[in-house]
Amino acid sequence: MIRESVAAGGFYPAAASDIANLIEKYQYEASGAPKSVKKSKGVVCGLSPHAGYIYSGRTAAHFYSSLAKDMPDRFIVIGPNHTGRGRPISLMAEGKWRTPLGEVPIDTDIATSLLEQSDLISDDYRAHQMEHSIEVQLPFLQYLRNDITFVPICLGLQDLDSAIEVSQAIRNSVDDNIGVIASSDLVHFGLQYGYRPFIGNEKQTLEWIERNDRQVLTLVEERDVDGLYDFIANLNYTMCGYGAAAISMLVATQFGLKGSILNYSTSYSTSRDTNIIVGYGSVIFR
Repeated sequence: MIRESVAAGGFYPAAASDIANLIEKYQYEASGAPKSVKKSKGVVCGLSPHAGYIYSGRTAAHFYSSLAKDMPDRFIVIGPNHTGRGRPISLMAEGKWRTPLGEVPIDTDIATSLLEQSDLISDDYRAHQMEHSIEVQLPFLQYLRNDITFVPICLGLQDLDSAIEVSQAIRNSVDDNIGVIASSDLVHFGLQYGYRPFIGNEKQTLEWIERNDRQVLTLVEERDVDGLYDFIANLNYTMCGYGAAAISMLVATQFGLKGSILNYSTSYSTSRDTNIIVGYGSVIFR
């Protein structure tokens, strides 16, 4: 089965050359150097945003520039289910995902093991068919390496117990050649998102958003999963992929990895609109 792109021409360019040029630009801005990839069999986990590239691509590039320094060839990419389609926690166990940069095969061995390890996880194409959060990570991976395999996991459930079970299934299904990427934006602020807990002028609003988003990033960096869930609950915080972040944090802890915050930005940098603001952060665990 081929899962066709639904984000090309919207979240990122439709033409392969335009995608490569844009990612190359962002990667150079992030690292100050041309593309350089060190292939490895190591373990890496992290957090990367999934908005349109013009908004979050620079922050994502900081993650992928760091990933390129020691990059495995097998990945699990976990994103929230924005569409409500499919089973509560869904992967695809076989096939390929197509973007304008080519096709990325599903790692069937890992996918099969995950299904065996947890009854929470289902093989369900429907959850992935129209979902963008996982797809937007693929062109960055493809830009760095054309020989990767991956497993997409789409989360309709993001509670702590589910995150723990999925993280344990991952740990029991992989060796020391794996990258686990959580795809998530940070706060979604504004009436359009039904979330405006703070009212102030432009400067005050931006400060409130950055202060709280950076607190989230610190919790992620420190792998404080309980603290993250408490923060989300206490502020009703609209971080769309907190469950994905928690899974990445838990797997990082299981492998003894340490976190580093790489970059933070908001949509305001591009839109200059304080009525609707989304935060973006990148964190890597090595």
